[in-house]
Amino acid sequence: MDMDSVALGPAQALTQAAALRPDDTAMTFVDYATDRAGVTSSFSYRELDQGSAAVAASMLETVDRGSRVAILCGHDVDYVIAFLGCLRAGMIAVPLFAPEPFRPQDRLVNVLADCDPEIVLTGTGHLETVQKLLTDLPGLPKEVLPVDVLRTVGIPAQGPLPALPDGDVVAYLQYTSGSTRKPAGVQVLHRNLTVGAHQLAAAVEIGPSSRLVSWLPFFHDMGLMFSLAVSLATTTPVTCFSPLAFIQQPRRWLELLTTQRATHTMSPNFGLDLCVDRVKGPRREGLDLSALRVLGNGSEHVRPDTLARFTEAFEPFGFRHSAHCPGYGLAEATLVVTADEVGKEPVVGVFDRAELSRGRVSVVEDDDPNGQRLVSAGRPVQQEVRIVTPETGTDAPATGVGEIWVRGANVCAGYWLQPERSLETFVGSDDRDGWLRTGDLGFSLDGRLYVAGRLRDLIIVDGRNHHPADIEMTVEEASDGLRAGRVAAFACEVDEREALVVVAELAAPASTLDFDAVRRTVRAAVSERHEVRVHDIVLVRKGAVPVTSSGKLRRQECKSRYQRGEYQGAA
Repeated sequence: MDMDSVALGPAQALTQAAALRPDDTAMTFVDYATDRAGVTSSFSYRELDQGSAAVAASMLETVDRGSRVAILCGHDVDYVIAFLGCLRAGMIAVPLFAPEPFRPQDRLVNVLADCDPEIVLTGTGHLETVQKLLTDLPGLPKEVLPVDVLRTVGIPAQGPLPALPDGDVVAYLQYTSGSTRKPAGVQVLHRNLTVGAHQLAAAVEIGPSSRLVSWLPFFHDMGLMFSLAVSLATTTPVTCFSPLAFIQQPRRWLELLTTQRATHTMSPNFGLDLCVDRVKGPRREGLDLSALRVLGNGSEHVRPDTLARFTEAFEPFGFRHSAHCPGYGLAEATLVVTADEVGKEPVVGVFDRAELSRGRVSVVEDDDPNGQRLVSAGRPVQQEVRIVTPETGTDAPATGVGEIWVRGANVCAGYWLQPERSLETFVGSDDRDGWLRTGDLGFSLDGRLYVAGRLRDLIIVDGRNHHPADIEMTVEEASDGLRAGRVAAFACEVDEREALVVVAELAAPASTLDFDAVRRTVRAAVSERHEVRVHDIVLVRKGAVPVTSSGKLRRQECKSRYQRGEYQGAA
């Protein structure tokens, strides 16, 4: 199906909705910063249309179309209007985040230096901190514009806005989270945005009766696509609140799912664990998740135990196990690649661990002690998926593990100002034209994709392959004193040989743990299950294991810190 001919992008759909039903609510924001009970603000299609038009017109008075515009707004309506204003003005948006005291600024400064924006959009509440941040850049933007002021002042008197750019023009730069490499700006075309939004909507069956709730950050690919692009492209109302408000009190998410009678929501795997661990006993009373049809789960490794725990905890409050909808995607594919079927319980396969380490797929019984449990990421969503032998670029055997390659109209146009990396990732020659090399390892079984890990993270010790996520799960299960989702396993060269190293965050106060006993237990569990010796086990404080903005482990960064000696003196 040619998505360009039948589907509208978010900016086009907004303009149409503003003309046909201007007073209908498009987006609702709940702000917990000033009131713990939450302050609700709703915005109509007319308000978003007029506000984004004003921002677009103001930018066109200052710079030419095609200029880069960094969005440094808070998690509020200003962010949405800023992004839409960029689309309507033909600017290249760079979705980032407002500088905050609790968030390190290094990544923000590096990204700004890389994209070299000509305009920065922010809110008046962040103006001072943004201007201070920009003084660290080698070149200053032409303008720093307050979105909240522009949208209330109105459109400058310079005539109608120009037509939207065609589909092959860059709409925005989606900077990758950098789980394995230095962050890079993915060039997302207007066509990619439109196609990606409707692919995701189709994958999770968003329709006229759907109601969305989201805490996902707008600067992250899953948050931008689900909370903003999908909701506007399909004119489906969404209720948003900030990621920080969710982390502080996970019950807020469950409360909004209840009060809004939400049908669709999404979260990385860690969000589900957070709810189970911190919303207990009386804190669960009053919840009603019976309207929820889809809980999309992606962006990081989906754990079968997490899905089971969440269902066990919230099934008494209306949640159905069939609402779990695991999927796989990445920024370079404008998010979704595969997704599980809506309304069906997630599929968990059990595979021979030793065979997987050899690059072969062998199904075993559920209770096999040597079995590795993997959650299926579902089937391809309106695109092609191949499993390829990385060394040769040819299709892997039907029962083999290989690199996941993707091709479709959702695949983006390379990285900003990184031609060599673009050629390496976006394969564009001979019969392989248009394929995206994801860097992820996986395999296909019965038409379903299973993701085994990152190619760059693969651990090879004594000639055997080990997937770090599998070892990390074994370590977590070995001791209650270690924090779930914050264990990193990687290989380091020791005496000219590769050796296994584990860095794990403590879940309990250090004074309550016997570190030697924890290490003995971990070594024994890894040796028994994986037949590999752990060279070093480093126990660190909470927050010491680096993760991306979406919660993915940054194993290569953790390895670098270990090699630089930054964990010396840890427990």
